[in-house]
Amino acid sequence: MAQDIKQRKSEKELSAIEKTKRGWWFSVFFMLLVVGLILFLTYVEIVEKNRDVLVGILGMITGSISSMMAIASGRDPSEVEDLKDKLASANADREALIGRLRDAQIQMQLSREQISELQTAVIEKLSIFSGQRPIKTKDPDQVILPPTVEEWLPEIESVDRGD
Repeated sequence: MAQDIKQRKSEKELSAIEKTKRGWWFSVFFMLLVVGLILFLTYVEIVEKNRDVLVGILGMITGSISSMMAIASGRDPSEVEDLKDKLASANADREALIGRLRDAQIQMQLSREQISELQTAVIEKLSIFSGQRPIKTKDPDQVILPPTVEEWLPEIESVDRGD
């Protein structure tokens, strides 16, 4: 069973290598064809009757030279698009993680400030503590982050925490 999987995998790799080689050779052939066509047209006079057709064909061939050059140099345009999609997905994940980190930092700072206020109130009014609300910071929007934390957080418009 494992040998079957390895054989299929190696066949896929060989198929991909063959496909790459065929694409590369076609690109080289296409470039040589374009160069040959240009050389041919420099020595042969174009008949006025066929001029528009030849100019259109040359325009299409010339327009595809860049993609053929990319394939011949080893860069497949579809691979570039796949990499761009992966990068966009990774950036979206990064933004989500930054948002979660920011929310966790705000909650942690809120807890620290509430504990600090509670400790201060207990120390100040040790026995006269009943009947008063020592915690004044009740909302994450009231949290003031230290400058060292704020400099690494991205700017956000508004966050709906659903509290």
